[in-house]
Amino acid sequence: MSQNVTIKTYRGLSGLDEIATEWECITNAMEYKRFFHLAEWYYCYLNSLEDEPNTVLFTVVYIDNDPEAIFPLKISSQRMLGLKMRVLQLPSHLHMCLNDFVVAKPERVKTYVPLVLKHLREMPDLSWDYIYLPRVLEESSAVLALAEQSNTLNVRRSCEHCDYVVMRPYNLMFQGFSKTFRSNMRRARKRADDLGNITYTSASKRPELDMAYEAFLDVEASGWKGQKGSATAIKIDKRLESFYRLLMERYSGSGGCEIHIMWLDKKPISVEFSLITDDTLYTLKIGYDENYSSCSPGHLLREYIMNYYENRGGIRFNNLITAASWHTGWKPQCYNVFHYYLCRPTVRGWIAYMYQQSLLQIRPAWLILKPKLKALNIIPGRRLVRA
Repeated sequence: MSQNVTIKTYRGLSGLDEIATEWECITNAMEYKRFFHLAEWYYCYLNSLEDEPNTVLFTVVYIDNDPEAIFPLKISSQRMLGLKMRVLQLPSHLHMCLNDFVVAKPERVKTYVPLVLKHLREMPDLSWDYIYLPRVLEESSAVLALAEQSNTLNVRRSCEHCDYVVMRPYNLMFQGFSKTFRSNMRRARKRADDLGNITYTSASKRPELDMAYEAFLDVEASGWKGQKGSATAIKIDKRLESFYRLLMERYSGSGGCEIHIMWLDKKPISVEFSLITDDTLYTLKIGYDENYSSCSPGHLLREYIMNYYENRGGIRFNNLITAASWHTGWKPQCYNVFHYYLCRPTVRGWIAYMYQQSLLQIRPAWLILKPKLKALNIIPGRRLVRA
């Protein structure tokens, strides 16, 4: 690379504030960015979900003094074969389902990686055995960055899919559904109409968003996620509630947060919390009141959302984030999602590399064996989430 390259690392919330202008320059230059590329995503994460914000590093690559890429990495550790491995990983959480580097020009990212690795190795107060990149999309900058790093110990492991729907006129979408799903949708509409006055609302600006957010919390906690069930509802976890509230507040400033609600008279019975970046709607969370499951309120709300964006315009894709079973009826397409391990060529790095390679070899047999063990109740199954 003939240009002058400078690499600097910043820490935690103060570091994030320090590079706010650089971050905005990079995302503004990105041809296609997602909600988790924005500085707001990390602001919400550091202020609510992260116990130790100063363990999160932001390594910035400057080309001729212009910011080109940011590599967010958290200092963590993991037990492996009895050893405590020192890990740098993309910040991750159960409610942070997708991750990536932040790169203005993805075609250059392969040349940045060796320079960033050298910088991280030379940092006097930093020691690490491998870098872990959880849940990165097949088309992400992180995958492009590692595709041709032949001088490193790489392991790539597949981890399910990320479904998405291509937006088009809803009548055409509906014709493409299976006969059974179309019949179920018609039946659901009739059952909903029989219940009473069904209406739908979409909030994208405050204070309407604040009121919609409270309804979202109530509905999401009304079923098996509530106090009487798994107790995993957002409303009963202060950190999660703070995270989603911050997302609503930070993204709404640019019109990037919307909450859609299905109402029965004045009672909310189905909700969806979404973020918007560029031409894509991201469905972060859904919920419905299980007392009304007979009319499939989740699917009816999605039908409304498809029609809503058809009329409003500007949205080409609806990214569903995960590969939940209820997506099937909507005939989604999907991205492959991967975990990446980038191990240092040291003794401990080689141990981590061989361990992950061994898991990679065992995984196909495990995928065959797992459903059989679940069927025999030897291992617990996952509770299905219905739309």
